[in-house]
Parts: sequence; structure tokens; C-alpha cells
Amino acid sequence: MRKSVSKSRWMIWGALAAFSLFIVPVGEVAWAKAEGGSLVGFVYAQDLKTPVVGAVVKVRNIANQKEFASGTTDANGMYKIDGVDEGRYILGVTATQGDFNFDYVMLLKGGEMAKLSVALAPGGQTTGSDAPKKSFFKSPIGIITVVVVAGALLFVIFHEGETSPIR
Repeated sequence: MRKSVSKSRWMIWGALAAFSLFIVPVGEVAWAKAEGGSLVGFVYAQDLKTPVVGAVVKVRNIANQKEFASGTTDANGMYKIDGVDEGRYILGVTATQGDFNFDYVMLLKGGEMAKLSVALAPGGQTTGSDAPKKSFFKSPIGIITVVVVAGALLFVIFHEGETSPIR
């Protein structure tokens, strides 16, 4: 009985049909073009509390240099950019205080709303000092970490088991 059911053509066609029901919807979703997304948020002054009125937020696609801009910010400093294509973007703000460019990359997805609020600080970096940072691998703890990890890896690679004069 078991061999006759597994060799039945109806069982094979049924299994193929069930499998195709799982595959077809996923394929349609993967091939569908994602619609444009949006970016919303607030623009604040350097004190992180005062809303900036009349600023324009712009995002530029890294791949094709296409730019999207918001209208001017309202009394609360809110902006919104609609119809943004999916991709990686850099952000800039033009306000009465000047132009501000942010040096990080953000990923915007099609059909989704991203939220990003920014504060306008001159210089782009808010580190406490201008002293160059010392590399982790040149610090004493970095050197110790590298030596310990390398030693552990070598031990695992070349260790063949217990060595004993008795065996």
C-alpha cells in the first residue's frame, strides 16, 4: 500500500501543485517594483530644542546623484519628502544659518516612511576635542587582544589532542 501511494501520479502532481502555491506569490512580490518612500522629521537648532523655521532638507542618491527636496519647515521645524526612490542617500539642510551637510549614509526603502530629526551644528562633528584618535590596534589593550586571539586560534588549529609521555 505504501509503495503504490508514493508512486501514484496524483500524489506527485498534488505535491508539485502545493509547492507552486508557495513559490508563485513570493516571485510576484520579488518582481514588483517598490513604490517611492518618504522621509519625515524635524530640524532643530544647535541647542537640540529650538525648531528651525524655513529650512529645506535635501537628500541625494549616492548611485545616480538624483536629488529630492522638502518644502520649507513649518513652525515646529517639521519637514517631509515624498516619492523618494529606494537607495542610499546623503542628507543636507539649507537654512538661514547656512548650509549643513551630514557625512553619513542612510538607506531609504521604497514604500516605507523613514523618520530622521537633525540638529544644525557647525563643523559637522561634535567631538569633545580636536586631538586625533589613537587606533585600537596600536593601544596596549588592542595589542594584547590581537596576541591572545592569535594564540587561541593557533592552539585550536594545531592542537592534536592530549600529549602525554604515557601514551
